[in-house]
Amino acid sequence: TGAPAAPPLALVQRPLFNTREGYGSTVFPGVAFLIIQQTLLMGLALLAGTIRERHGRRRFAPGELLGIAAAFFVIGCCEVAYFTGFVFWFQDYPRAQAHPLTLLVAAASFVSALVAGSMLLASFFRTRERPIQLWVVTSLPVFFLSGLSWPVEATPGWLAVLARILPTTPGIHLMVGVNQMGASLRDQAPEVANLLIQTAVYGTLAFMRWRRVPDRTSSDRP
Repeated sequence: TGAPAAPPLALVQRPLFNTREGYGSTVFPGVAFLIIQQTLLMGLALLAGTIRERHGRRRFAPGELLGIAAAFFVIGCCEVAYFTGFVFWFQDYPRAQAHPLTLLVAAASFVSALVAGSMLLASFFRTRERPIQLWVVTSLPVFFLSGLSWPVEATPGWLAVLARILPTTPGIHLMVGVNQMGASLRDQAPEVANLLIQTAVYGTLAFMRWRRVPDRTSSDRP
């Protein structure tokens, strides 16, 4: 049969974005942004529930609503900076060293959609404890719907479309793509557009839910 010969080609595998080929380095970069959504949502919902318990259905002037949104927007951006600037570096997770301006625009798009959606959802809670009771259990389904751990191609079409109304679905794809894979904003244009549409729609609905309507008899009617 002849002497054994070496294979004509030597296959060398080099993983591009998951250099450790581990579960943590694959999943956690997306889970971090889910944590940001859950903390912002529950924080705003707890605040709204406390206000309604103490003052009934309180209405706010446009300036007050803008101030609340801006305060939580700053908190959300600080959370993004903490994870992308410190946690990923400290834990040595794969990262592509995205351009600061690209990361800033991506973070602003993601957090603005989170704040708008959180303010809208918070307007439906009447007690302080209810947001935690109802929303904590949604973390796992929301993460699976994002398409990071379960491929979108294996998800029913109607469910994949429905997942697009959640900020985490385009947000995780955007932030992971920019921060871990080195994608540009042009590459992630559909995700940015999705988040901007959510910001406009949820922000408008939240404004209608929370705004103070002038009334001759009572400007703060439940």
